[in-house]
Amino acid sequence: MKKILIILWILLFSFNVFACEFKNGKEYTTKNKIITDVPNIIDFFSFFCPYCYEFEKTHNIRYLIKNNVKKNINIQIYHVNFLGGTLSSTLTKSWIIAQKMGIEKKIILPIFEGIQKTHTIHNLKNIKKIFEKEAGVNESTFNNFWNSLTLKILVQKQKKDIKKSNLKHIPSMLINGKYIIDYSTIEEIFKDSFSQKYIQLIQFLLNKK
Repeated sequence: MKKILIILWILLFSFNVFACEFKNGKEYTTKNKIITDVPNIIDFFSFFCPYCYEFEKTHNIRYLIKNNVKKNINIQIYHVNFLGGTLSSTLTKSWIIAQKMGIEKKIILPIFEGIQKTHTIHNLKNIKKIFEKEAGVNESTFNNFWNSLTLKILVQKQKKDIKKSNLKHIPSMLINGKYIIDYSTIEEIFKDSFSQKYIQLIQFLLNKK
């Protein structure tokens, strides 16, 4: 019993010590006004963002978050439309479909590559081919989602949340409608121990009053 208590004390002490190292204006920034009626965590990215692509390849960031945050925390990953012209909105809808189908992990890097590396994605038809090749989603199934009322509602909700968030750049994360994490800043600060410290920062901000 004593050993268990000692271990718990060490873990608690370690977290508190590390949490004290997180400073507003350094690892995160605090918004002047709290944004209400948004998910606990919103992760913003674009398939047209070179840094988003490199970050995904290096850290597999979206799944790092989902695997290390409590299941009752509402996490949303939003594809923004302010890069890439008209194709961007098509990718936003396609990304929402991928999330609803649970195939994000299968298609995210192939789409990044098609946009930024091979330059083989120019329209919806090209995106449908990736869904079929990488995740076995045929065109009929894709079209059913594409034309659904559910997709329209989710797109509108996402647009509202992004507008309220007043983004300055991507990739970035909004936590509890109040705290912003700038990926480029924390990657430089955390360096070799990025994954561990990144999750600790998220947990710290989720619990911060």
